[in-house]
Amino acid sequence: MKKGFKIIIPVLLLMIISAVFGIILSDTVSAQERIYEGISVNGVNVGGMTKEEAKKVIEEKFNKEIKNKKINIYYENNKFVIDYKTLKAHYDVDKAVDEAFKYGKDGNIIEKTIKRYKLKNDNYDIKLQFVADTSVISKEIKTISKKINTDPIDAKITLTTSGFKVTPDKNGKKVDEKKLEDLIKASIKPTGGQENINVPVNIVEANIKAEMLSKIDTKISSFTTKFNLGDVNRSGNIKVASSYVNGAVVMPGEVFSMNKTLGPRSEAKGYKEAPVIINGTHVPGLAGGICQVTTTVYNAALLANFPILERRPHQLRVGYVPAGRDATISGDVIDMKFKNTNKYPIYIKSTVNGGSITVTIYGANEHPGQTVQITSEILEKIPAETEYVNDPTLVKGQTIVEEKPTDGMKSITYRKVYQNGKLVKSEIISKDYYKPGKGKVRVGTKEVSNSQDVQTNSQINNSTP
Repeated sequence: MKKGFKIIIPVLLLMIISAVFGIILSDTVSAQERIYEGISVNGVNVGGMTKEEAKKVIEEKFNKEIKNKKINIYYENNKFVIDYKTLKAHYDVDKAVDEAFKYGKDGNIIEKTIKRYKLKNDNYDIKLQFVADTSVISKEIKTISKKINTDPIDAKITLTTSGFKVTPDKNGKKVDEKKLEDLIKASIKPTGGQENINVPVNIVEANIKAEMLSKIDTKISSFTTKFNLGDVNRSGNIKVASSYVNGAVVMPGEVFSMNKTLGPRSEAKGYKEAPVIINGTHVPGLAGGICQVTTTVYNAALLANFPILERRPHQLRVGYVPAGRDATISGDVIDMKFKNTNKYPIYIKSTVNGGSITVTIYGANEHPGQTVQITSEILEKIPAETEYVNDPTLVKGQTIVEEKPTDGMKSITYRKVYQNGKLVKSEIISKDYYKPGKGKVRVGTKEVSNSQDVQTNSQINNSTP
């Protein structure tokens, strides 16, 4: 072979290879606007397609039927439906097609070409991602719960002339929202037919059951205090407060709170101004007199042998109970509380008859043969002072008692529990201190002629909080 041919052949081969490679590279450039051959989405070949063509094919193949799917939710005769449109449930076709379009197209033209030709023998399949907007589920569940949920109804007890009457309790229903949410989320899937779910519902039992209330048949304790019917406002306040206490039921282990039982004291409830003790003196105050109701309840609780959790005496001695036997309340700061330590509920009856209020506690006959005695002992008396104030508007020799002096004292109160007449328990209930209440008397200084008669006025304010 001649030397010239030896040179021409390699050159021709190089030219051919270059031409072929140029064509291949040119194909790679032109293929940039389409998905590379060898790429599929969920097994569907999309190679050679534009993004729009691939989206149309995949959308038709996988999302068309999904849009019409529904989740049927049943409870008794109720049916609720959540459709996939509401959930925006679908295959994320855009994301998959975008990935398919971009696959193999990073790097330079030679790297892209190599990847493109590798795909012919090593195909690449992209899995569709199924997505749904589960944030709307909670709203749907609230709608379902509102339709199904019912509050339990407590049994009620009333005392009639023929005895106690008990109305039955009724259980409520409450949707288990967390469990229902999990069931709904588990049902959101692209395959299969319509999904059916039964609503999980829990029974909510009443707090107060008729079975428990029916045990109330025995008078456990009773206590009475007296008041002045002539003090109309104070008497009215006692009647109002008594009406709130009457019929109160305290379940086993529960705490009775006087403040909670009465609620806010306001004119709208019928309370009026009457004397109250503030800073050791008697001053007008809204709902004056409710402390006597509190005191009466307190003593009934003592006689029922219940533990007293909270109690505070008045600053001054009161006249309707012995020292150490009173209890005051104020706003929501000072309260009187006791705990029902019996196995069964108690019923509190509070009645006003004439100038007296009686609080009676009923319950089951859990402690037959038990009696309770409350005694108070005065440890020290503290004499009260009286202030005399000259009053030129009063005739000389005339006096008006504005505030009656009240001796202060220290006392100790005991509770003794007897079983069939035998002492089984003795405890100190409280040690109390009462301030001396200063008296105040106005003394007349006005001079009158001998022909005028002088009368002595001994008006006394005997109002008691």
